[in-house]
Amino acid sequence: MVEQRDINIILSNPVEWEKFRNTTILITGATGRLGMYLVEALNKADIDWNLNLRIIALARSREKLERVFGESLNLPNISTIVQDITEPVLFDGNVDYIFHTAGAASPKDFTEDPVGTLWGHVQGTRNVLEFARQKNTKKVLYVSTVEVYGDWQAEDLIREEDMGPMRCDDARKCYPEAKRLCETMLSSYKAQYGLDFVGVRLCHTLGPGISLDDGRSFAQFLKNVINGEDIVLHTDGSAKRTYTYSADAVGAMLLAFTRGDEDFYNVANTDNLISTRELAKLIAGLDPKQKVKVIFEKESGNTLKYLNYRLGIMNTDRILKRGRRPQVGLEEMFRWTLDSFIQNS
Repeated sequence: MVEQRDINIILSNPVEWEKFRNTTILITGATGRLGMYLVEALNKADIDWNLNLRIIALARSREKLERVFGESLNLPNISTIVQDITEPVLFDGNVDYIFHTAGAASPKDFTEDPVGTLWGHVQGTRNVLEFARQKNTKKVLYVSTVEVYGDWQAEDLIREEDMGPMRCDDARKCYPEAKRLCETMLSSYKAQYGLDFVGVRLCHTLGPGISLDDGRSFAQFLKNVINGEDIVLHTDGSAKRTYTYSADAVGAMLLAFTRGDEDFYNVANTDNLISTRELAKLIAGLDPKQKVKVIFEKESGNTLKYLNYRLGIMNTDRILKRGRRPQVGLEEMFRWTLDSFIQNS
């Protein structure tokens, strides 16, 4: 279940909730770290403002739907579709809006199943857009990634109209190249069929509900603390990234959807810019027993394929002009995420 604290963060954004009144909303990837926040936030907004919403949660596993949402699945305004998004979406009624969040997004996926990662995004998005076209859906939100910008060597922050080079002859590019193609699909369906959309490009988003085994560095650091193990870095840890709390990201997504008039929006918390080395120290400092240390070693037994080009930092002026104000800092987001695992264990 999503914490009430996080629902409050989402609902504090100046979202134009009236645009959802008397509508049916489909959320793909509903049990994922973003999908579950969307389901719960929309449900709370429906209750608070009597919006007469119908929320359809699509996920691959009935068991996981029940584990994530519990008694919420018994509410009259929530229904489910259990299927893989790589198959045509099966639903008889009309759908006004779609939030498409489904798709593999971790180094473990890219390494162990690059083909499944590629086609999961491409075929899944095609199925969503075909469904939207057939149902005369009013608008689709698509979750994209900072990785579509490619190798960014400039010091300037990346704006939505920018684009860097990216070699396509590398299996690790299964993810960013699939996302690029999906963005082209969105533009093509809009040009040919008039299907409206908005895309949000995210960078390192996390919160309760993430997987600790997907190969991302911050997830491994959190897992080390939970297991009482030292954090081992195999680089100098100088690479810098921004980190955004899931509830902050979802609030921005809803703002882009209801208040945006551009096709794409960068979503990141530029206040939360930190090097991998400093992040490791911050997370180690969250160890309740204060025993976890950060160790530097040259050799690495890690066979996961990480991105082999330089990621830039995104300019977020466009979404800030829509009223977005990120609320959660680095220590809070990692402490809350860590606490969620400790409590559940």
